[in-house]
Formats: sequence, C-alpha cells, structure tokens
Amino acid sequence: MEELAAATMNFATDREMGILPDGREVAIKGKRVDNYYSQGLEELHAEAFMAEITMHSPIRHKHIVRLHGCCVSQLPPFREREEECLLVYEYMKNGSLRDHLHNPSFSSSPVSTSWKMRIEFLHDYTVSPVIHRDIKSSNILLDATWVPRLSDFGLSLYWDETKDYSSVDINGSYGYVDPEYFMRQCVKPTIDVYSFGVVMLEVLTGKTALFHPKEEDMQMEFNWPHQEKSNYMRTPINLVDVAVQLIEAGKLRKLLDKRPAAEPTPRQLQAVDLVAQTATRCVRMQGKDRPAISQVVTNLQAALELARCDG
Repeated sequence: MEELAAATMNFATDREMGILPDGREVAIKGKRVDNYYSQGLEELHAEAFMAEITMHSPIRHKHIVRLHGCCVSQLPPFREREEECLLVYEYMKNGSLRDHLHNPSFSSSPVSTSWKMRIEFLHDYTVSPVIHRDIKSSNILLDATWVPRLSDFGLSLYWDETKDYSSVDINGSYGYVDPEYFMRQCVKPTIDVYSFGVVMLEVLTGKTALFHPKEEDMQMEFNWPHQEKSNYMRTPINLVDVAVQLIEAGKLRKLLDKRPAAEPTPRQLQAVDLVAQTATRCVRMQGKDRPAISQVVTNLQAALELARCDG
C-alpha cells in the first residue's frame, strides 16, 4: 500500500495513474467496502473484486488491459471505511472509446475524425475467453498506440454449457444488456455479441446507447410513435431501436456520425454498410439468431480491407 501511495502522491484525487519503482506506468482503481453498507452490498462488492482478480489476472492478450496486481488494506476500526481494495492495471494513455465518441473535448482525436480508424478499431477488438457481461464503450480503453483493450472483469463468468446459471444475478449496463439474458436469465456467449453490436452502432452513429434526441434527430425517418416531440427530447431513446429500423430500411446515411472530417469514400461507405449490417445481426432479440463472434471478425476483416483501399 505504501508503494502505491508513493506512486500516486498519496492517492491524490487528480492522480489516477502512477509510476512504480520499476518504471511501469499504472492506473489505480479503488474498491472500498464501507462499514455502513448493507450485508448484501458488501457481498456484491467483494464478489466483483474477487471476480476481477480471478478472471482477469490469468488473461494475457493484446486486446485486454493487463491487471498487474491488487492490494487489500485493513483500516483501523475508528475509520469510516473498514477495508480498502486496490487494483493495479497497466495505464491506458488515450482514455476510453466512450471519451472519443461522446466527449466534445476529444473531437479532434483520430478515432473521432477517421472512418478507417473506427473500422480498424472494431476489427482489432477480440472477445475475451470468458463471458464479460459488461462490454460497453467506457470499458474499452485505448493505449498509447491507439490499440483497443477490454477492461473491467468484475461481472465476468467462465462459460460452461453444462453448468446451471439460473442462480446468477442479472447484471450489466443499461442500453448494452442482452434482452434475452435480462428477461430469461440465459447466460451464453451471445450476451457479449449483443453488447458488442451496441458498441458497433455507437461507433457508426456517434450516439450513446441511450440518448436524448436532438432537434436534428427528429428529422431522421424513424417511425416515432405518436407523441409530442418535446416528450421525446426529454426521454432517453434506445439506440438499437432507432439504428436497426433505419439500417434495415436502407437509410444508413441518415444515421452516420457527421463528425469525421471527410465524407466516407465509396469503398469506405461499403465498409461502413457491412459493419452496420453485422451490427444489426448482433443485436437480434434471440441469441440463436446472432452470428458467432468468428463471423463478426470475418465481416470486420472484409470491412477493414475495403476501408484501407482508399487510404
């Protein structure tokens, strides 16, 4: 704990990263267990912490953030918090995919301004050997060379088709959760395929998984149910509902993010269309109708080759 405190200037609030004595840049993530939490919440935090360690630590993959280690410190009884649990990750210099898609301060980053890089990013991403259960743009981080890395394995499970998962709690993030998993508690690898499909739609549209429509969004030829326009602009809309309807109607251009500096070339537009068609298959309601991740990778490889044709 002393070593981590020194690396982060005694856990200064503006220092989410530090440098260890061996020169490694690391990110420190804290999970604290509070005296005043209910027993159920204490167990939930402990389970997430242990899952992060047991699932994440053994994984060594170029597209997964490396977990270097952890530290658990028992604090004195007079302190408000009983226990502090720290996780030590390799530092991801370029933040999260969500930052680059939705934060205006990142509007000039390569991910924001290049269709080719967006498709290249999707192609480089690969699913981990476990069921992650919380794939979303904020859990996909970018290193110093813009390589995407998946992070946060606190909800992950090892997949075993012979195992009964009916007692497993339903977890995930709004907008990304597989509806079949949510309604029927079907724990399968297709959970992550659905969530990745939502991320693909985010990359194409520049919109969050749940978004508040703006005035220009109301011009999209989406079949909005009869309701006052002002009500829609106050109510979050599910990106999947809007995107799938427009893509299947052949109106992809109305949906694309307008921020990339240059209009997509004809080949890049073909590539984007292939990504869009793949995404709509990934977010189908039933897992059996979704493609295997191997097919997703094949489609993204084809899309990347098209995107690279025009530089």
